[in-house]
Amino acid sequence: MSPEAFMCNENDSNGNAIKCGRPSDIWSLGCILYQMVYGRTPFSDYKTFWAKFKVITDRNHKINYGLVSNPWLLDLMKKCLAWERNDRWRIPQLLQHPFLVPPITPSPQMSTSKDQGFELFQHIAETYGDDGTTYGLCSQLQVLLKDSFQTESHFSKLRDQHCDILSQVSSLCSQLQHHLKDMKLA
Repeated sequence: MSPEAFMCNENDSNGNAIKCGRPSDIWSLGCILYQMVYGRTPFSDYKTFWAKFKVITDRNHKINYGLVSNPWLLDLMKKCLAWERNDRWRIPQLLQHPFLVPPITPSPQMSTSKDQGFELFQHIAETYGDDGTTYGLCSQLQVLLKDSFQTESHFSKLRDQHCDILSQVSSLCSQLQHHLKDMKLA
C-alpha cells in the first residue's frame, strides 16, 4: 500500500484531504517492479503490519535498492516509489522513461548525413539523461528518422509517408524545444 493509502483519512500539509488514486497505483507498480527485480517486496524486512505501517508512512525512510545491471530500471523503480505522491511520475512520463523507450543507436551502415540527426538527438538525450521526458522525445525522434530512411515505396506513396514523418518530427521537435525551455526557466 502507498503511504497515502495508509493515511487516506488525514490531511496533507496544505489541509487537503489525502486521497488515493493514480499515484497510489504507480506506487504499487513500483512495488511490483521491485519484487520482480529483487525477488521480495521493498518492505519484506518488516514482518508485522504495524512495522510496515511505520516505515511506509515515515517520509524519511529510505528504501534499500540493491545493485541492478540496468541503471534505467533502478531509476524507474525510484520514480514509482517516491514517498511524496506528487513526486511520483505520472503515467505519460513513465511511458516515455528511457527504460521503456530506449534510445536508438544508429547502425554503422548509414551515411554520414543520416548519422548527424541521430547524433544530435543522442547528444541531447545524453546531456539531459536524468530527465525522462527529454530522453523519451529524443528516442522517438531517432525512431522516426530511422523509419524514414528505411521506407521504400512508389514515389507518390513515399512522398505522403515523408510528409507524415516530417509532420511528426516537427511536432516532437516543438515539444522538445518547449520542454527544454521550461527546464531552463525552472
